[in-house]
Amino acid sequence: MRKHEFYQLDVFTSDRFAGNPLAVFPDGEGISDHEMQAIAKEMNLSETVFVLPSDKALKKLRIFTPKQELPLAGHPVVGTWNLLARLGVTPRPDSGRITIAQELNLGVLEVDIDFKNSEPDLVTMTQGEFEASATIINEDDLSRLAESLGLERDELAVSDSLPVAVVSTGIRALDVPAVSLTALSRIEVDPRVLSEIYLQYGAVGCYVFSFDTIEDGSAVHARFFAPADGIPEDPATGSAAGSLAGYLTHFGAIDESDLVIEQGDFMGRPSRINASVAGAEGAVEKVMVGGRSVVVANGEIFLD
Repeated sequence: MRKHEFYQLDVFTSDRFAGNPLAVFPDGEGISDHEMQAIAKEMNLSETVFVLPSDKALKKLRIFTPKQELPLAGHPVVGTWNLLARLGVTPRPDSGRITIAQELNLGVLEVDIDFKNSEPDLVTMTQGEFEASATIINEDDLSRLAESLGLERDELAVSDSLPVAVVSTGIRALDVPAVSLTALSRIEVDPRVLSEIYLQYGAVGCYVFSFDTIEDGSAVHARFFAPADGIPEDPATGSAAGSLAGYLTHFGAIDESDLVIEQGDFMGRPSRINASVAGAEGAVEKVMVGGRSVVVANGEIFLD
Protein backbone atom coordinates (compact mmCIF):
# COMPACT_ATOMS: atom_id res chain seq x y z
CA MET A 1 0.00 0.00 0.00
CA ARG A 2 1.31 3.44 -0.96
CA LYS A 3 0.94 6.36 1.44
CA HIS A 4 1.13 10.03 0.46
CA GLU A 5 1.23 12.89 2.93
CA PHE A 6 -1.00 15.91 2.44
CA TYR A 7 -1.66 19.21 4.19
CA GLN A 8 -4.77 21.34 4.25
CA LEU A 9 -4.51 25.12 4.39
CA ASP A 10 -6.90 28.04 4.47
CA VAL A 11 -5.79 30.56 1.86
CA PHE A 12 -6.26 34.33 1.50
CA THR A 13 -6.72 34.64 5.24
CA SER A 14 -4.68 34.71 8.46
CA ASP A 15 -7.47 32.97 10.40
CA ARG A 16 -8.21 29.26 10.49
CA PHE A 17 -11.61 28.23 9.14
CA ALA A 18 -11.82 31.33 6.93
CA GLY A 19 -10.51 31.86 3.40
CA ASN A 20 -10.48 29.06 0.83
CA PRO A 21 -9.51 25.51 1.86
CA LEU A 22 -6.76 23.84 -0.16
CA ALA A 23 -5.24 20.36 -0.11
CA VAL A 24 -1.54 20.06 -1.01
CA PHE A 25 0.50 16.92 -1.61
CA PRO A 26 4.10 18.19 -1.23
CA ASP A 27 5.51 15.04 -2.87
CA GLY A 28 3.29 13.99 -5.73
CA GLU A 29 5.77 11.64 -7.41
CA GLY A 30 4.31 8.20 -8.05
CA ILE A 31 0.71 9.41 -8.17
CA SER A 32 -0.82 8.80 -11.59
CA ASP A 33 -2.94 11.30 -13.49
CA HIS A 34 -6.03 9.17 -12.83
CA GLU A 35 -5.22 8.99 -9.11
CA MET A 36 -4.66 12.75 -8.90
CA GLN A 37 -8.11 13.38 -10.34
CA ALA A 38 -9.68 10.76 -8.05
CA ILE A 39 -7.95 12.27 -4.99
CA ALA A 40 -9.15 15.76 -5.91
CA LYS A 41 -12.70 14.41 -6.15
CA GLU A 42 -12.28 12.68 -2.78
CA MET A 43 -10.93 15.85 -1.14
CA ASN A 44 -13.98 17.67 -2.53
CA LEU A 45 -12.32 21.08 -2.29
CA SER A 46 -12.27 23.63 -5.07
CA GLU A 47 -8.64 22.65 -5.80
CA THR A 48 -6.04 20.08 -4.80
CA VAL A 49 -2.33 20.51 -5.67
CA PHE A 50 0.32 17.89 -6.39
CA VAL A 51 3.95 19.08 -6.20
CA LEU A 52 6.43 17.47 -8.57
CA PRO A 53 10.08 17.94 -9.58
CA SER A 54 10.78 20.32 -12.45
CA ASP A 55 13.71 20.81 -14.79
CA LYS A 56 12.47 24.33 -15.57
CA ALA A 57 11.78 25.75 -12.10
CA LEU A 58 12.08 25.01 -8.39
CA LYS A 59 8.96 22.80 -8.48
CA LYS A 60 6.07 21.95 -10.77
CA LEU A 61 2.51 22.32 -9.49
CA ARG A 62 -0.39 20.35 -10.95
CA ILE A 63 -3.76 21.74 -9.93
CA PHE A 64 -7.04 19.78 -10.00
CA THR A 65 -10.64 20.67 -9.28
CA PRO A 66 -12.97 17.76 -8.45
CA LYS A 67 -13.64 17.48 -12.20
CA GLN A 68 -10.62 18.66 -14.20
CA GLU A 69 -6.99 19.80 -14.22
CA LEU A 70 -6.35 23.54 -14.50
CA PRO A 71 -3.47 25.38 -16.23
CA LEU A 72 -3.27 27.97 -13.43
CA ALA A 73 -5.15 28.97 -10.29
CA GLY A 74 -4.58 31.60 -7.63
CA HIS A 75 -5.31 30.20 -4.20
CA PRO A 76 -3.56 26.87 -4.98
CA VAL A 77 -0.33 28.71 -5.89
CA VAL A 78 -0.47 31.09 -2.92
CA GLY A 79 -1.24 28.31 -0.43
CA THR A 80 1.19 25.76 -1.85
CA TRP A 81 4.18 28.09 -1.74
CA ASN A 82 3.31 29.18 1.79
CA LEU A 83 3.45 25.51 2.76
CA LEU A 84 6.59 24.69 0.77
CA ALA A 85 8.38 27.64 2.34
CA ARG A 86 7.42 26.30 5.79
CA LEU A 87 8.74 22.86 4.81
CA GLY A 88 12.11 24.28 3.76
CA VAL A 89 11.72 23.75 0.02
CA THR A 90 12.62 27.41 -0.55
CA PRO A 91 15.34 29.51 1.09
CA ARG A 92 14.07 30.74 4.48
CA PRO A 93 15.47 34.14 5.49
CA ASP A 94 14.71 35.77 8.84
CA SER A 95 12.90 38.55 6.99
CA GLY A 96 12.60 40.05 3.53
CA ARG A 97 11.54 38.75 0.14
CA ILE A 98 12.69 35.92 -2.05
CA THR A 99 11.61 35.24 -5.63
CA ILE A 100 11.35 31.72 -7.03
CA ALA A 101 10.19 30.24 -10.33
CA GLN A 102 7.40 27.69 -10.47
CA GLU A 103 6.26 25.53 -13.36
CA LEU A 104 2.54 25.29 -14.06
CA ASN A 105 0.73 23.77 -17.03
CA LEU A 106 0.42 27.37 -18.25
CA GLY A 107 4.21 27.81 -18.17
CA VAL A 108 6.92 29.10 -15.83
CA LEU A 109 5.89 32.05 -13.63
CA GLU A 110 7.50 33.88 -10.72
CA VAL A 111 6.37 33.82 -7.10
CA ASP A 112 7.45 36.31 -4.42
CA ILE A 113 7.51 35.13 -0.79
CA ASP A 114 7.81 37.67 2.03
CA PHE A 115 9.13 36.37 5.37
CA LYS A 116 8.69 37.61 8.93
CA ASN A 117 10.54 35.96 11.81
CA SER A 118 11.66 33.17 9.48
CA GLU A 119 8.04 32.31 8.61
CA PRO A 120 6.38 32.90 5.23
CA ASP A 121 3.95 35.78 5.43
CA LEU A 122 2.68 37.11 2.10
CA VAL A 123 2.92 35.01 -1.08
CA THR A 124 2.43 36.87 -4.36
CA MET A 125 2.19 35.23 -7.77
CA THR A 126 2.68 36.67 -11.23
CA GLN A 127 -0.25 35.60 -13.38
CA GLY A 128 -0.45 34.96 -17.10
CA GLU A 129 -1.03 37.54 -19.81
CA PHE A 130 -4.26 39.50 -19.41
CA GLU A 131 -6.85 39.00 -22.14
CA ALA A 132 -10.35 40.38 -22.64
CA SER A 133 -11.87 38.08 -25.25
CA ALA A 134 -15.60 38.83 -25.39
CA THR A 135 -18.29 41.14 -24.07
CA ILE A 136 -22.02 40.48 -23.78
CA ILE A 137 -24.11 43.39 -25.02
CA ASN A 138 -27.31 41.69 -26.20
CA GLU A 139 -30.13 42.69 -23.85
CA ASP A 140 -31.82 39.31 -24.04
CA ASP A 141 -28.56 37.62 -23.01
CA LEU A 142 -28.03 40.10 -20.17
CA SER A 143 -31.56 39.51 -18.90
CA ARG A 144 -31.03 35.74 -19.05
CA LEU A 145 -27.74 36.12 -17.17
CA ALA A 146 -29.40 38.23 -14.45
CA GLU A 147 -32.18 35.66 -14.14
CA SER A 148 -29.62 32.83 -13.80
CA LEU A 149 -28.22 34.72 -10.80
CA GLY A 150 -31.64 35.29 -9.26
CA LEU A 151 -31.39 39.04 -9.94
CA GLU A 152 -33.39 41.61 -11.87
CA ARG A 153 -31.82 43.01 -15.04
CA ASP A 154 -31.44 46.47 -13.44
CA GLU A 155 -29.34 44.93 -10.67
CA LEU A 156 -26.52 44.44 -13.19
CA ALA A 157 -24.46 47.66 -13.34
CA VAL A 158 -23.54 47.31 -17.01
CA SER A 159 -21.92 50.30 -18.77
CA ASP A 160 -19.15 51.02 -21.27
CA SER A 161 -16.56 50.94 -18.47
CA LEU A 162 -18.27 47.99 -16.74
CA PRO A 163 -19.27 45.50 -19.42
CA VAL A 164 -20.14 41.88 -18.84
CA ALA A 165 -16.92 40.43 -20.24
CA VAL A 166 -14.86 37.27 -20.48
CA VAL A 167 -11.38 38.01 -19.11
CA SER A 168 -8.37 35.90 -18.29
CA THR A 169 -4.88 35.82 -16.82
CA GLY A 170 -4.69 32.11 -17.59
CA ILE A 171 -8.24 30.96 -16.81
CA ARG A 172 -11.30 32.61 -18.36
CA ALA A 173 -13.94 34.05 -16.05
CA LEU A 174 -17.15 35.86 -16.92
CA ASP A 175 -17.02 39.16 -14.99
CA VAL A 176 -20.41 40.62 -14.09
CA PRO A 177 -20.87 44.02 -12.38
CA ALA A 178 -23.67 44.30 -9.80
CA VAL A 179 -25.17 47.52 -8.49
CA SER A 180 -24.62 46.89 -4.78
CA LEU A 181 -23.56 44.60 -1.97
CA THR A 182 -27.27 44.03 -1.36
CA ALA A 183 -27.64 42.66 -4.88
CA LEU A 184 -24.65 40.38 -4.31
CA SER A 185 -26.22 39.12 -1.09
CA ARG A 186 -29.43 38.21 -2.96
CA ILE A 187 -27.82 35.97 -5.57
CA GLU A 188 -29.42 32.54 -5.92
CA VAL A 189 -27.82 30.68 -8.79
CA ASP A 190 -29.61 28.51 -11.30
CA PRO A 191 -26.64 26.18 -11.86
CA ARG A 192 -27.81 24.74 -15.17
CA VAL A 193 -28.55 28.05 -16.87
CA LEU A 194 -25.54 29.91 -15.45
CA SER A 195 -23.24 27.06 -16.53
CA GLU A 196 -24.67 27.17 -20.04
CA ILE A 197 -24.01 30.91 -20.25
CA TYR A 198 -20.40 31.00 -19.11
CA LEU A 199 -19.41 27.74 -20.80
CA GLN A 200 -20.57 29.01 -24.20
CA TYR A 201 -17.92 31.73 -23.87
CA GLY A 202 -15.21 29.27 -22.80
CA ALA A 203 -15.15 30.51 -19.20
CA VAL A 204 -14.75 28.28 -16.15
CA GLY A 205 -16.99 30.36 -13.89
CA CYS A 206 -18.82 33.59 -13.22
CA TYR A 207 -17.35 36.37 -11.02
CA VAL A 208 -19.99 38.86 -9.88
CA PHE A 209 -18.69 42.01 -8.19
CA SER A 210 -19.71 45.35 -6.74
CA PHE A 211 -17.84 48.47 -5.64
CA ASP A 212 -19.81 48.28 -2.38
CA THR A 213 -17.52 46.66 0.18
CA ILE A 214 -17.65 45.44 3.77
CA GLU A 215 -14.35 46.98 4.85
CA ASP A 216 -12.92 50.43 4.23
CA GLY A 217 -9.92 50.21 1.95
CA SER A 218 -11.24 47.34 -0.17
CA ALA A 219 -11.85 48.07 -3.84
CA VAL A 220 -14.59 45.55 -4.65
CA HIS A 221 -16.55 42.67 -3.18
CA ALA A 222 -16.96 39.61 -5.39
CA ARG A 223 -18.56 36.17 -5.52
CA PHE A 224 -17.43 33.32 -7.79
CA PHE A 225 -19.68 30.54 -9.08
CA ALA A 226 -18.52 27.49 -11.07
CA PRO A 227 -21.35 24.94 -10.82
CA ALA A 228 -20.25 23.05 -13.96
CA ASP A 229 -17.05 22.14 -12.07
CA GLY A 230 -18.91 21.05 -8.96
CA ILE A 231 -18.16 24.35 -7.20
CA PRO A 232 -21.50 26.00 -6.25
CA GLU A 233 -19.51 28.93 -4.83
CA ASP A 234 -15.82 29.52 -4.16
CA PRO A 235 -14.77 31.50 -1.06
CA ALA A 236 -11.61 32.94 -2.68
CA THR A 237 -10.58 32.75 -6.33
CA GLY A 238 -7.12 34.13 -7.04
CA SER A 239 -7.20 33.61 -10.81
CA ALA A 240 -10.56 35.37 -11.11
CA ALA A 241 -9.40 38.15 -8.77
CA GLY A 242 -6.36 38.73 -10.96
CA SER A 243 -8.37 38.88 -14.16
CA LEU A 244 -10.92 41.18 -12.43
CA ALA A 245 -8.10 43.55 -11.43
CA GLY A 246 -6.96 43.53 -15.06
CA TYR A 247 -10.54 44.09 -16.23
CA LEU A 248 -10.98 47.15 -13.98
CA THR A 249 -7.80 48.70 -15.39
CA HIS A 250 -8.40 47.61 -18.99
CA PHE A 251 -11.86 49.16 -19.14
CA GLY A 252 -10.85 52.29 -17.19
CA ALA A 253 -13.19 51.53 -14.30
CA ILE A 254 -10.61 52.16 -11.56
CA ASP A 255 -7.52 54.31 -11.07
CA GLU A 256 -5.75 52.29 -8.37
CA SER A 257 -2.96 49.91 -9.35
CA ASP A 258 -3.04 48.09 -5.99
CA LEU A 259 -6.34 46.84 -4.63
CA VAL A 260 -7.95 44.47 -2.16
CA ILE A 261 -10.76 42.21 -3.33
CA GLU A 262 -13.19 40.87 -0.74
CA GLN A 263 -14.75 37.44 -1.21
CA GLY A 264 -16.27 34.62 0.83
CA ASP A 265 -18.16 36.66 3.41
CA PHE A 266 -21.57 35.42 2.27
CA MET A 267 -20.29 31.86 2.81
CA GLY A 268 -19.02 32.59 6.32
CA ARG A 269 -15.40 32.32 5.09
CA PRO A 270 -14.08 35.89 4.71
CA SER A 271 -11.19 36.15 2.26
CA ARG A 272 -9.01 39.11 1.32
CA ILE A 273 -7.07 38.98 -1.95
CA ASN A 274 -4.34 41.50 -2.80
CA ALA A 275 -4.01 42.36 -6.48
CA SER A 276 -1.76 44.74 -8.39
CA VAL A 277 -1.79 45.76 -12.04
CA ALA A 278 0.95 47.30 -14.15
CA GLY A 279 -0.20 49.16 -17.24
CA ALA A 280 -3.03 51.46 -18.24
CA GLU A 281 -6.49 51.51 -19.74
CA GLY A 282 -6.51 49.22 -22.75
CA ALA A 283 -2.90 48.18 -22.09
CA VAL A 284 -2.57 45.88 -19.08
CA GLU A 285 1.03 44.68 -18.89
CA LYS A 286 1.20 42.51 -15.77
CA VAL A 287 -1.11 41.24 -13.03
CA MET A 288 -0.04 39.93 -9.63
CA VAL A 289 -2.15 38.38 -6.87
CA GLY A 290 -1.15 37.63 -3.31
CA GLY A 291 -2.31 36.77 0.17
CA ARG A 292 -1.68 34.93 3.41
CA SER A 293 -2.36 31.31 4.38
CA VAL A 294 -2.62 29.22 7.52
CA VAL A 295 -2.06 25.45 7.88
CA VAL A 296 -5.04 23.66 9.47
CA ALA A 297 -4.49 19.91 8.98
CA ASN A 298 -1.99 17.21 8.07
CA GLY A 299 -2.60 13.58 7.13
CA GLU A 300 -2.03 10.70 4.74
CA ILE A 301 -3.98 9.17 1.91
CA PHE A 302 -3.65 5.48 1.06
CA LEU A 303 -3.37 4.13 -2.48
CA ASP A 304 -3.19 0.53 -3.71
